[in-house]
Amino acid sequence: MTRTPPVIFLTALLQLSSVFAQENKFTERLLQNRYQIAVQDGHLSGSGLPVLQNAVSGAQFVLIGEDHGIAQIPQFAGAVCDLLGPQGFHTMAVETGPLAAAALLPWITSDDGQTRLIEFEKKYSESIAFYNFREEYDLLSRCAHSAKGGDFHLWGLDQELMGSSGLILTRILQTHPGREAGNQTQRLLQKNEEAHAAAVKSGSPGDIFMMTASDDELNTLRDLLHEQGNATSQSLINALIESREIYQKNMSGAGSASNRQRALLMKTNFLNDYNQAARLEGKPPKVLFKFGAWHMYKGINPLRNNDLGNFITELADGQQANSVHILIMGVKGSQLRFAGIGHPYQPGEFNLAEDKDSDFLFLKPMFDHLQADGWTMFDLRGLRKGFSSLEPVDKELERLIFGYDLLVLIPQATPSKQIQSYKD
Repeated sequence: MTRTPPVIFLTALLQLSSVFAQENKFTERLLQNRYQIAVQDGHLSGSGLPVLQNAVSGAQFVLIGEDHGIAQIPQFAGAVCDLLGPQGFHTMAVETGPLAAAALLPWITSDDGQTRLIEFEKKYSESIAFYNFREEYDLLSRCAHSAKGGDFHLWGLDQELMGSSGLILTRILQTHPGREAGNQTQRLLQKNEEAHAAAVKSGSPGDIFMMTASDDELNTLRDLLHEQGNATSQSLINALIESREIYQKNMSGAGSASNRQRALLMKTNFLNDYNQAARLEGKPPKVLFKFGAWHMYKGINPLRNNDLGNFITELADGQQANSVHILIMGVKGSQLRFAGIGHPYQPGEFNLAEDKDSDFLFLKPMFDHLQADGWTMFDLRGLRKGFSSLEPVDKELERLIFGYDLLVLIPQATPSKQIQSYKD
């Protein structure tokens, strides 16, 4: 029988003890920066509230990264709006296209806004992302009413949604282009209706007009509008073509190129809106952002992209201002998910701590140390000082610790509801 030499055994034991010591040191620091937070009757409470209030006090930008389709997240974001309104925040940037945001803005402060949204969606389905969910729509209304220091502004920074071609083409017609351009737009609108009917039958996004239209027919309209249209119509056709490119790249397996183009578009749209607002108001506006988790990272995100969140924190640095990045997710439960063109969204179960395809398995130390009651908030800033003494730490966990400032975890999430199917 072969026996392990005493020296080798002792070395292995010391190495194992060192690993345990490092894990205990990280856990100790984690627990020092753990707080309880909750939303009750629309208001924040718990030991984490003063930490959150202090973090956003004086901020120029507050960025909320999320997992979509969870009812509790817009409740949290709405409570944050209440904190920010008295500080002069009256602008919100969201993960929709500019056309969708422009359509939503007058509805959210109108008594018949939800009725108008339903009518819009019957005519232009798959044109608004997320804010046709009951809780998300209510969030916009709440933030609009919480805004102080000026009229509420809603900036859509993303590409237009996959079904928005009919909306875009209709808006082009409303600019009254020349005869040939108008006729070409009408032809494409007819093709859009036919493609949408086919997509509803199949449920496949690949069958909608934004995917099935040929480059030639879209480029023909673009060229005609260059000759016979105005700046608005030209901007609209360019938005359709770029949105199509982003979706095509993603659906054809070129995800990295799609993500890069999308990030550049969001930065460009933001800068245009931001500079215009600064000129009109005489000072840079304070902005609340609400986007998917990957988009709001400082630094390089898990998609290996320097996305909108990094752009904002660099802008803040250059202005000697402050950006605060908050990530909020459900640990497990159910969320509302896309179920096909023309089909109602459906709840889907998830468990970020256990699902094999979870993108957040690296958060195990946080999942293992949730508060016994309510939600848990970790102040990630408290983990950064002397970080090298806490290593080794999973590289994705390290990326998140330096990419976000606060992490809020909801132990049991419930799905949002679509307004169309909601019964009062």
